[in-house]
Amino acid sequence: MSLFSILFSDFNSASHKWLMLVFAVFFNPINVLYAQNYQIKGNVESVFGEDKAAFINVVFQGKKNYSVSTNERGEYILRSIAADKYTVSFSSINFKPKTIEINIVSDTVLNVKLEPLQRLLEEVYVTASQVKGKPSTSVIDRKAMELLQPSSCTDLLELLPGGRTYSPNLTQMNQIRLREPSNAPSGYNTGSLGTAFYVDGAPINTTANMQTTSGYTSTDPNSSRNSVNKGVDMRSIPTDQIAKVEIVRGIPSVEFGDLTSGLVNIERRKGNTPYTARMKADGFSKLYAIGKGVSILEKNLFINSNVDFLDSKADPRDSYENYKRITASVRTEKFWENDNSRFTWNSALDYATTIDNERVDPDNSYALTDSYTSTFKSYSLNNAFKFKFNDNRLLKSLDFSTKISYQEDIIDLTKWVQARSATVLINSLEEGAHYANYITPSYAADLDVEGKPLYVFLKGVSTLGFSQGMIKHQIKLGTEYNYSKNFGRGQVYDLDFPLALNSVSSVRPRSYSDIPALQNLSFFAEDGAKILAGAHHIDLTAGIRAMAMVGMDTKYDMANKFHFDPRINAVWHLPNTTLAGKKIEISFGSGFGIHHKLPTMDMLYPNKTYIDNIQLNYYHNNPDFIRANAKTTIINTENYALKAARNLKWEFNADFNYDDNRLSVTYYRESMASGFRAMSRYRAIDYRLYDNTSIDASTITSRPNVEDFAYKEMKEYYAYSINGNGSGMFKEGIEFQFTTKRFSAINTRFTINGAWFNNRYKSSVINYGIISTSVITDNKVRQYIGIYNEDEGTDYRQFNTNLTVDSYLPKLGLIFSASAQSLWFTASKENYKTGVPIAYMDINGNMLPYTEASKSDANLRWLLQNYSATRFRGNRVPINLQVNIKASKDFKNKARISMFVSRFLTYLPSYTQYDVRFVRQGASPYFGMELNFNL
Repeated sequence: MSLFSILFSDFNSASHKWLMLVFAVFFNPINVLYAQNYQIKGNVESVFGEDKAAFINVVFQGKKNYSVSTNERGEYILRSIAADKYTVSFSSINFKPKTIEINIVSDTVLNVKLEPLQRLLEEVYVTASQVKGKPSTSVIDRKAMELLQPSSCTDLLELLPGGRTYSPNLTQMNQIRLREPSNAPSGYNTGSLGTAFYVDGAPINTTANMQTTSGYTSTDPNSSRNSVNKGVDMRSIPTDQIAKVEIVRGIPSVEFGDLTSGLVNIERRKGNTPYTARMKADGFSKLYAIGKGVSILEKNLFINSNVDFLDSKADPRDSYENYKRITASVRTEKFWENDNSRFTWNSALDYATTIDNERVDPDNSYALTDSYTSTFKSYSLNNAFKFKFNDNRLLKSLDFSTKISYQEDIIDLTKWVQARSATVLINSLEEGAHYANYITPSYAADLDVEGKPLYVFLKGVSTLGFSQGMIKHQIKLGTEYNYSKNFGRGQVYDLDFPLALNSVSSVRPRSYSDIPALQNLSFFAEDGAKILAGAHHIDLTAGIRAMAMVGMDTKYDMANKFHFDPRINAVWHLPNTTLAGKKIEISFGSGFGIHHKLPTMDMLYPNKTYIDNIQLNYYHNNPDFIRANAKTTIINTENYALKAARNLKWEFNADFNYDDNRLSVTYYRESMASGFRAMSRYRAIDYRLYDNTSIDASTITSRPNVEDFAYKEMKEYYAYSINGNGSGMFKEGIEFQFTTKRFSAINTRFTINGAWFNNRYKSSVINYGIISTSVITDNKVRQYIGIYNEDEGTDYRQFNTNLTVDSYLPKLGLIFSASAQSLWFTASKENYKTGVPIAYMDINGNMLPYTEASKSDANLRWLLQNYSATRFRGNRVPINLQVNIKASKDFKNKARISMFVSRFLTYLPSYTQYDVRFVRQGASPYFGMELNFNL
């Protein structure tokens, strides 16, 4: 008998039945299948686009049930689910429910698209939406930006109350001017400097920016691009990876400091996104951007990256002046969690470079060498660590943020210089009289300005939460440290080949690395209380921030002294009621706050002023006999009394909502009398003026010395400037926005917003003036200084409204909007001035009162400032109406084409003022298109 027969015959014997049991348990493939667990994950989105469906309930019903919720980015994951057939249901108050049958036999990815309900469509805004409970705060989300088609953050401002569409000018520095009329004067830069920009919780610091060519050349090509002491240049901020922007025009939380005017809080996109590509073209620029987001849910890891390139020209017909921007970013988020806590680590590595170019057209100038290039490179690393505790303990969260940013800024300026006559070269770095050489008749002068700012940001915040009766508290305690240092070489050029000639007052090269670092230390505490008093609900946020410039030389008055910013915002929500069966919500709010902005590095450590008086310029036919002598006076322009700018704000807000039709109105006032500005000062300087005719040119046999010449003693006043707190800016206005509900039949919403501005800009200190050098007093010039104490202010007013009609048709993938922007009037009026000084100073420094007799004095009468009879008349310009249209069409969520036309229609009537006829013509339309792909 064979071995097989023996085994087979015995297989069913009782002694071997146990073998069958073992085989069935351990080797039956069906049992193996049902014993295996797998992972399932996916994304839940709206059927009408890539909008994420957050906090969706996902339930798996089978032999065993499982449930999970999507996160704020519409992502979910079940790490262990038994192999089986399941009925999967997706439900939410904002989306129609959906059910799917699925058989899980391996690790699975299940992505789902849900159809939103009307209430979700109500939340779609293509304009800036006003945040409930936060007066004077607007949010611009991704959907609004997609329709707006911006090239930089500058374009977003048109969505704010008081905003307006303007043609972009990306070859100049773009400042932010919150709550300021369109006809506001330039030079009042504390407003833009005092607007803080935050990206993903970290500030954009410009304190150590010193890239200026002012004082080194007679014509400054960098003047329109210069951002020193002006704050953030909004051209440098791309919008393609921005999820939302919160703009606070009112009173921000004390968590944000070193600001006076407002806050721009930018939050970038996170989580899984398809490959996106954007191509935009308009009359002045071209933009290309790509991005991708990846979610590795099983590792709780999210990675986002993007690159964009912008090329803009001042005039599309002129290729010699342009602006280029390249930015790249890699951002990650990783979290660990258990039943009691969650730890999240966010990190971002960013690179940016911008290039400003300007060259002379060789067909228009002989100076073929003239050129200007400004290159900016920035490298930054952000890290944010958040500990969030889920239990009922007092400590709710701990947050730690760091940012290190390093920049390499280079200005390369080349200018052809040609002396018209024998010009003395003055390049001494030491004070006193000295012999001088002569300028080379013609040459190409080069100036390099090298800045290497380093910024370090550290911040820690703890959040406490507890309830006390009918009050629920959320307390924030935190500290913040900012370090700013510039390691650049500063202005570098050959002293024998300066860019400017015949300049009495000038500057000299200096190294930025010699300037001390600035250190800003802050502490803050804030209580966000929610008070429930029956049917009434009050949100009360009150806090204080203490901020000091530490580590400074004690010769500065502000060194190591704390500035305190108390701020409070309160919103009273009245009990909800109904009218005709529709809900009515009414709230009233008020706020008060003090805000300080610390001076920049350039304000605290300005360059010295050099006053160069040519004492002798003796020119001889024999070049060996020429002789020049000059006296250099060096003036230290540091102002040790410089203070932080201080702005006091208060406002009142009312908010009405009836059946999702909402009206928000805010009245505000701001008072800042200590803004920064350059203030004129004068110093009397002695020098000798040698007489060339006092020696006989025909008899000299060698180069003469100054001792060989007769001279007379001279003494004159010379002007220089210091940085001071002499700028006053006082704002008053009303902002409003009315938004209708989205009418379901046509999915259309009507929004009207606008603002009335009544601002005064003035000098808040005593001013000085000198008699024109064309006037000789006491047989000399610059002998008297007038002291004036007059209201140098000018009032500017504006009223505008923007009516926007937007239709959101998700089933067609179409968004369309038309806006009628009416600038009803702009007006300005300079305050009356007599032109009479209150005192004067003679050449010996004696301060004397200016009397009636002084007005008829032969010398002192020249201190009277005469103004024309029409100077103080008001100026008012009537309506300026423009209609803009924007449209965007999606193709199966894979591609989107958008277009805009600004000033599609215009109405600018001519008008008569003071018997003068002003003829106005409508501006030309400005249009552009863009194409987006989602792959």
